[in-house]
Amino acid sequence: MKLVVMHYLRSLRERDELDAILPDLLAESGFEVITRPRRGTRQAGVDVAAVGPDSERDGARSLFLFTIKSGDLTREHWDTGQQAVRPSLNEIFDDYIPNRIPPHFANLPVVICVCMGGEMREDVRAQWSGFCRNNEAANVHFAEWNGDRLADLILNGMLRSELIESENRGRFQKALAMLDQPDVAYRHFCHLLNAIFTEPKNQTERTRQLRKAYLCLWILFVWARDAGNLEAAYRASELVLLRSWPHCDNTRLRKGTAQQERLAHFDQVLKLYNIIAHLLLVEKIGPFADKRYALSMAVNSRNAVDINIALFETLGRLSLHGLWLDAFSNVQDEAFAQAMSEAADKVLNIAIGMLNANPALIVPVRDDFAIELALFMRLADVRGRLSNVADYIRGIAEHLCDGLVTRQHYPIPTTDYRDVLAHPGDRSDEYFEEHTRAGILYTFVLAWLAMIGDEERAERLRSTLLEHAPHMTHQIWIPDGQTDEVFWDGGREHGLSVPGLPLSESLEAVFDLINRVIGEHPLEERVSAVRIGLAPILFMACRHYRMPIPPHLWRGDDRSEPARTATDQTISDPEA
Repeated sequence: MKLVVMHYLRSLRERDELDAILPDLLAESGFEVITRPRRGTRQAGVDVAAVGPDSERDGARSLFLFTIKSGDLTREHWDTGQQAVRPSLNEIFDDYIPNRIPPHFANLPVVICVCMGGEMREDVRAQWSGFCRNNEAANVHFAEWNGDRLADLILNGMLRSELIESENRGRFQKALAMLDQPDVAYRHFCHLLNAIFTEPKNQTERTRQLRKAYLCLWILFVWARDAGNLEAAYRASELVLLRSWPHCDNTRLRKGTAQQERLAHFDQVLKLYNIIAHLLLVEKIGPFADKRYALSMAVNSRNAVDINIALFETLGRLSLHGLWLDAFSNVQDEAFAQAMSEAADKVLNIAIGMLNANPALIVPVRDDFAIELALFMRLADVRGRLSNVADYIRGIAEHLCDGLVTRQHYPIPTTDYRDVLAHPGDRSDEYFEEHTRAGILYTFVLAWLAMIGDEERAERLRSTLLEHAPHMTHQIWIPDGQTDEVFWDGGREHGLSVPGLPLSESLEAVFDLINRVIGEHPLEERVSAVRIGLAPILFMACRHYRMPIPPHLWRGDDRSEPARTATDQTISDPEA
């Protein structure tokens, strides 16, 4: 197990990776973390500062100043380059120690630590030893924290025996070993999280569980990145974020140190999720999204169902990533908000390019793909780009009508792969009625046709449904009082279904009922994440656990539509 952890540490980059886990390692080992890495501010050579016992000096309480370097520390990294070690050490002596140590820590011994994920090579050890001899003083000492020492901290602290013993250790190792089989790796990782998130004795134990899950995700991600297959890491990152949320929700926590620790932890998990999403969706998939049939061919299957499922999965992930970026664009830091806003538009352009280049996305094979469509339309709405994507909903409406009339290529209300693969089995009345008995997709499309002002197509779809599928029950789903307690762990026994929407009366009657339900069951009172402005966490739970998006969130906040730019992508006329 130590070799696994050391391989992981050696593979970590310095920025946003090794410096992201070190504070949690220190906190778990009994240190008080004073400062964490920050972007855009001078750090005077110190990436992380913490107060804790110095094991080399009889446990004396000391101020540890860490300068972090990725991989092995070699001669070329000692004195030259943007991340050279010696200039950082000089900054600590010239700036940090005389000017930046808080007054209440000024009398503590100072330990300057060079921290690396790998090891210090022999060709630089002489320079390091000489620097230590020349600068060591009665109150200033030096230490080397290499990958071996960090691995011991991980195994003895965050991944102690109750997590890695026997079958739980095997589950973790199986998840790493099966990264080329994402479904298998994800299943083993789920079992691992279940073993981690047992009922804790106290809140300190819960914090330790959260840190364990976070670190396990980091290890899985680094191994997945090295293997060139981020699928399992992406799915695992969603799961860790969802499982962590109820324990980091500040509306449930008492104010104090524990609350601040949990909020900082959730920020780190969210940052890791976005790192993985960016690598997979923007950097890996993005360059090929607008190439005709490129993503369809990349599915590596001749079966249209496999292609359809994979493309809608990608559309949902892109839309969710864009919604998170849009949420980040609402912060007060103008420069950061602008960067996130541009990133959200870029993700939306990737999604639109994928729709234009892969016509299979105009014909959803499953009824629950209403979830992915809801995320996509919500993203287009909050970015003020509905005019760019309206033709996509119109095209879906046309194909839904054709599918009902011909009894071919209509969505099936099940997620079972074998059933979807065999659909439609035949065109008999019995088969058709069985596989159109209920649905959420048609209601969503009708609502969006009305919202973009296409009453003609909406009425045509309603008439087709009444003529060819009068037996169908149209439904929406809304959270209830139990949702916020059980949804994040994957519970499905919660929420309210509103069946029997009055399609036979009129579209106005349908929308009146939906609006009444929205008014009588406010989402902000049911889900704290929505109340505090973190709706994307609810979107993620709905997509991950395959629950419908509540109609409260089909449309975003009212925003004026920005001026079109030359870089804005637009849905072209869809073709089957």
